[in-house]
Amino acid sequence: MSMGGSLQLKPCTDQELVAVFRWFKSTQAVLYWAGPEVSYPLQIKRFKQESKFDKSHSHVLINQANQVLAFGQYYQRLDCCHLGRLVVAPNHRKQGIGQELVAQLLALGQQHLGLDHASLFVLKDNLPAMRLYQKLGFVETNYPQTIPLENCIYMVRHQKPD
Repeated sequence: MSMGGSLQLKPCTDQELVAVFRWFKSTQAVLYWAGPEVSYPLQIKRFKQESKFDKSHSHVLINQANQVLAFGQYYQRLDCCHLGRLVVAPNHRKQGIGQELVAQLLALGQQHLGLDHASLFVLKDNLPAMRLYQKLGFVETNYPQTIPLENCIYMVRHQKPD
């Protein structure tokens, strides 16, 4: 289900980051989304430092009304275009927006970084995300280091789709 023309991926501004922060109501929610390096409550300056915001190519997916529907980052990790901190606004889930976010982020990131392979981390109990990533061709793969978050798996997609 592509929404191509109606949803636009764009670099994330501070104002849009504040909108994303409103989706997280607890330390646990932030840990699950952003990992152990990011502190709650979320604050722009600290988040940008902790998330390596400027090096992580942070983007939002917006609709025609400029409403922020999703957020994600990409950067190079182990010769892959690695996706991180993917999230869809709670009131917009189960509408294909996550799939559109991943597709647009990977198209941009893989071209920008010159990489064919893609990777991401996901928590085993995040079943909707696991199903989405598997549907998009990601497979669970051993990570060469210790993952600093329990219940977390590493997934890789070895080629761009045709």
